[in-house]
Amino acid sequence: MELKKTAIVVCVSAAMISGAIGLSMRLTEAKEIEMEVAKPQNEAQGEEQTQTYGEGDTMPLYYDAEDTLLLPVRNVAQGLGGTVKWNKEDRNVTVHYKGKTLRLEAGSSRAQMCGYHITMDMAPQMINGSLYAKANILSDFFATEVRWDSAKKQISLKSMDGAMPLIASDFLRGESGGKKYEIEVPVIIGLDDGSYEKRLNKEIMQEMQGMAEAFLGAEGEGTLRLEKSFTSDAFLSLCWKGLQGEKPIYTTINIDLKEQKRKLLSDMLTEQGITALKEQNALGEASNYYITDKKELALLIVTENETTAVLFPAEGDLLAGKWQPKYQNLFSEVK
Repeated sequence: MELKKTAIVVCVSAAMISGAIGLSMRLTEAKEIEMEVAKPQNEAQGEEQTQTYGEGDTMPLYYDAEDTLLLPVRNVAQGLGGTVKWNKEDRNVTVHYKGKTLRLEAGSSRAQMCGYHITMDMAPQMINGSLYAKANILSDFFATEVRWDSAKKQISLKSMDGAMPLIASDFLRGESGGKKYEIEVPVIIGLDDGSYEKRLNKEIMQEMQGMAEAFLGAEGEGTLRLEKSFTSDAFLSLCWKGLQGEKPIYTTINIDLKEQKRKLLSDMLTEQGITALKEQNALGEASNYYITDKKELALLIVTENETTAVLFPAEGDLLAGKWQPKYQNLFSEVK
């Protein structure tokens, strides 16, 4: 990956100007970091040469042609109030933040978050002596909102109060008899009940292992990847979409986190809601469902040749007022 570099000067309490490259950054009481980088006024001056990246020093920001953003782990962690320990021999860092831990290793897409093994879509990299990681893994761990404006070369990191459970990913991959499979397995982190969290992750892993065995017993190779689904502190909806050979497949899990129980659609909608969906010919005897990240009800319609998802706004005319009382307000604020 060809990386571009933009140099940033870190300043906790005041704005600073560094020759051809200007930055403003502030750390507020709400733990908000804003960094803005202006275009060099004189291109002939070249790139920033400083290679010391401690807090208060020059901190380069890297991104590629697709605006994949890489952030320096130490600077972000310290800026948000965390601590970082570097293991020189193993080339990894351990970040501690509000009772959570994140271990990253240069060149490896495997990581540990809060004791769970996870897989990232890009390995951290050592650049000029500092470890950089893709913005999304740091955003997830620190429960921050990352906004990157490629036109202005501006980034803001803002910590979020009342953070929702985090859904990280791991993968089951295997091959037998010339057949391969790849299954994305969710790793659920941050539930109020730690014992239930561990039990739930174990149950889901066992289910995915069963899916892997099914793939090996069927024709063709199998893939199963997570779709963007709904997560809150009260409810978790997961959907996988994939292929078994050439046949599209879906599988879903919907969990009431407060009750620690899986929920059928009939548990969530009133009889009037179920009737309304049946009148739309959208609900069969064994219809599967999930809630999208846009808080839509997605019904999976299965035919002999394909499975399709039909979407209904959770607060649309069809379903307004037709959720069971405890779920009436669950989807009321669309992102």
